[in-house]
Amino acid sequence: MSRRTLLLLILLVFALPAQSQDPVPTIVPPTPIPFDTSAQTEAVLSESAVARIQSTGRVRIGVLYTDPPFGQLTDRGEVQGFDADLARTVAEAWGVEVRIRQVTRQTAFEMLATNEVDFLLAAMVHRRDWDDEVDFSQTYYQGSVSVMVRSDDGAQTLADLNGRSIGVVLGSPSESALREWAARVGFNGNIQTFPTHDRMYGALGAGDVDGIAAPRHRLLQLSAFEPESKRALDDAIELLPYAAAMRRQDAPLRSLINRTLQHLEREDKLAELRRTHFNDESFDGVPVWANLPEGAPNPADFAPNIVYPSVYAVPRIQTSGTVRIAGPWLSSEQFANATESERRLDRFHRDFVNALTRRWNVSLELVTTAPGDAAQAVADGRADLALGIPPDWQAAERVDFAAPYLVHGLRLMVKANSNIFSFEELRGGLTVATTFNEPGSSAAAVREAERVNALISGFQTDESSLALQLLEDNNADVAFADSLKLLPHIEAYPNDLRLTDTWYSREYYALAVPANDIDFRLLVEYSVQELVRDDTLRQLWNGVVPEGDRPTLDIYPGPREFLGYVLG
Repeated sequence: MSRRTLLLLILLVFALPAQSQDPVPTIVPPTPIPFDTSAQTEAVLSESAVARIQSTGRVRIGVLYTDPPFGQLTDRGEVQGFDADLARTVAEAWGVEVRIRQVTRQTAFEMLATNEVDFLLAAMVHRRDWDDEVDFSQTYYQGSVSVMVRSDDGAQTLADLNGRSIGVVLGSPSESALREWAARVGFNGNIQTFPTHDRMYGALGAGDVDGIAAPRHRLLQLSAFEPESKRALDDAIELLPYAAAMRRQDAPLRSLINRTLQHLEREDKLAELRRTHFNDESFDGVPVWANLPEGAPNPADFAPNIVYPSVYAVPRIQTSGTVRIAGPWLSSEQFANATESERRLDRFHRDFVNALTRRWNVSLELVTTAPGDAAQAVADGRADLALGIPPDWQAAERVDFAAPYLVHGLRLMVKANSNIFSFEELRGGLTVATTFNEPGSSAAAVREAERVNALISGFQTDESSLALQLLEDNNADVAFADSLKLLPHIEAYPNDLRLTDTWYSREYYALAVPANDIDFRLLVEYSVQELVRDDTLRQLWNGVVPEGDRPTLDIYPGPREFLGYVLG
């Protein structure tokens, strides 16, 4: 058993330091002071930062002052940038006063550990190396290490640069990412290092290198004065998931921040901030969980104290050699009577858990539950892990949700040669087919039609006959159903049917793990990410996720070994 686990079981209690006054903003970063974080990161919190926010009516958020567009101190002494604006927006949503405090790369964790800030919005990429020291929120901005080329270069993908030269700043995280990528894909070109981004960009313009690698937002900054002369390739060397950081296992604060990010996403406020500060890029939004309450979250509604697991999953799994996974598994009889989409989902989940846990060298025990009871099986200790469920705020106090692994939702299926691309083309009384076994899809179709002033007629049918109703019986002009139900028909009639581009709902399946069992949650998330990185998950998605609409899932940069498991 690890030192951390032993300490968690003992539940040490330490007193929080008194609140300090706000420092005077400085353009020059403060001098770094050597700081040993080992004692703080191993200690167990007795009280959430939520308690201090509740009692004082203000929140202290650490922001970088020297990393635009995330944070920058202007000549007028104002803190601007994406993170600074997000900090103000979060405080406004909570109805509390905000204190934006300057942190640096060297002092951020120190100020968090010594309670000088409540959490960090500091251009912080969720890196695996930092998971031993802090906890992270959901990703609020998905960046990447990308490659920029000259506009007249013929390269369209990273593969097109094989055998050529790529520049990168010496000693930067981008250099590590570039060299790891080069080893992984067998890149046989030249990697040339430069002391600064400006020198590297100048070398690209002079033709000394064919491409340059850096965070995508930094590349766009470099080319801002001559955007037509350079362009960034679409595929990424490494994803950079930016997230808020808080003290480890501060579950109430993590829930409060995640719910706030989802609220801001639903209200389009988070997307507006992204557009303001990263206006040349497009983004996948923060996944919004089921049953997100109306209105902004209030810190008063979150527990001030931290609850820890009575039993931790990793030691139990290592001792028993078995991992118990709950889900709506189909018996042989149920499988024979299931719809094609239900069979496909069951096969996917069985293949998925086998691929996931193969890296843990354990046996599988499948715990069959009703569709809505899998999370409860984890909460009451009957299972270590649950799948086949959307993240749900009504269950968030009983379990944690690890990374999403599958997306599905309502889509329109139309004839391949039709001129229908959305509900707008359904004006004039066209007929929409929905399925008997999907309650709510008919009402959703009516809502979408009313939104664009389209008049439609409804027609319900069995899931298995959706294609027949469009292609042969002509009882309907389009079908409106969950993508899981439509994909078998698209595959059966690839030349006759197609999906339109719009998702009319988007729902994620995620894995549920025991509440505040951070190491097991990280083990699960890292393992899913390695399935993404080695393309296993993309292959498993065949038949359950549309080929052209596959989600971008987080991959935290960092080592592929964790708790003794070799995951990569």
